[in-house]
Amino acid sequence: MARATRLPAEERRAAILAATEPLVMQYGREVSTRQIADAAGIAEGTIFRVFPNKDAVIDAVIEEAFDTRQTVASLMAIDPDLDLSTRLAQAVEILEARMRRVVAMFGALRGSPAPPPSSSAHESHERRGRESNAKITMALTAVIGPEAASLRIPVEHAADLLRGLVFTVTHPAIGATFSDEPPVIVDIVLHGILTPSTQESRPC
Repeated sequence: MARATRLPAEERRAAILAATEPLVMQYGREVSTRQIADAAGIAEGTIFRVFPNKDAVIDAVIEEAFDTRQTVASLMAIDPDLDLSTRLAQAVEILEARMRRVVAMFGALRGSPAPPPSSSAHESHERRGRESNAKITMALTAVIGPEAASLRIPVEHAADLLRGLVFTVTHPAIGATFSDEPPVIVDIVLHGILTPSTQESRPC
């Protein structure tokens, strides 16, 4: 194998994680460091100059998959000058991509033996989960915010509603019978389940 190009530590770490994620999706924790090295185009020993062991690589891949920073950045990059339906459709696409990645990771790791987490690690994971959800809700609030005065509910509640609906229709065990097309989800959020004629005739 040709000698790998020398990279700064953080870039090397990122490259190893990027090469490892598809392998974890395919093999779970049974993936070997040889497979990781081949996918990353590096010598096997290079992995251990960045990570102490294989479990540390896999744990970092899982952490990366659950990290909300890219999701939040993508939501915040949505053009506020677009109409609300278009902004929400873009937000749904971003949320669905994150959800599918997380679900795929869970599926790949199901049944794979993993070191039991300590109670402090479990609590830390739960705390990060709550913080991640809060950050996504804040980003969605910014997406919806320009129309806050036109909403029937607080904008934060609308953000939670959208996030919850995307979770429901994207999760394979829950939403298999409902369309996950962004325009369909956005239409339900904005207009509910009544037909337009029913909405018009509903007493105030």
